[in-house]
Amino acid sequence: MELRPWSAFAADPRPLYEADAEVTADEPGDVPVELDDYEDWLGAVWHQPTLDHELTTVVLVDGVVAAFTAARTDGATRYGSAMTGTRRAFRGRGLAKLAKTDSLHRARAAGYAEAFTGNDAGNGPMLAINAWFGYETCATETRFTKQLGAAR
Repeated sequence: MELRPWSAFAADPRPLYEADAEVTADEPGDVPVELDDYEDWLGAVWHQPTLDHELTTVVLVDGVVAAFTAARTDGATRYGSAMTGTRRAFRGRGLAKLAKTDSLHRARAAGYAEAFTGNDAGNGPMLAINAWFGYETCATETRFTKQLGAAR
């Protein structure tokens, strides 16, 4: 097992895209999300200006991306976990917690003072990890949905 920053994949981020696509597809939520276009992902995720490529942690198992936590920062004092996930074949081993632990420790060492994250209420495993870290609810979000009938 090996921990690497997101920046270690600068020459070829495709393995990160593949992992992100898999874990995003399984993320609980009201609206399913499918990452199916690598070029779109490069623009929306890889080149996202607040994504910190040094604080984002990737867990490799036998050279394969198994888990990661994506870190966004304000460049000053605030750190946010944008996505933490483990690929299906590697779940149940504590790899998401390992990735997030490493990223949070490096964020603290870099001078970040506040850490934020967000979770869907149905994401029990991630809620448990965040409770273990000591995250406390500071706000909640309510989403409303409506089924639209057939067009007239």
